[in-house]
Amino acid sequence: LEAYLDRRHATWREDMARAEASPGAGGIMTRDEALEILGLKRGASDDEIRKAHRDLMKRMHPDAGGSDYLASKINEAKDVLLGK
Repeated sequence: LEAYLDRRHATWREDMARAEASPGAGGIMTRDEALEILGLKRGASDDEIRKAHRDLMKRMHPDAGGSDYLASKINEAKDVLLGK
């Protein structure tokens, strides 16, 4: 999992440390942050967003060895991009 995160999001360790040090300080996720989390580019279709979410959740879900924090961020990214 750590190797995957190192490849996909090189600063994930710092991001998690910052989030844990000041819960709630991150504010509302932006569209750009959501796109980055899901590994998408601007203009991604709803189907591409759902596929990226599904693929990440398969690997990052707490039941698959991920964490609640990562799963919540992935879910939040999908919701931001789909306007939920």
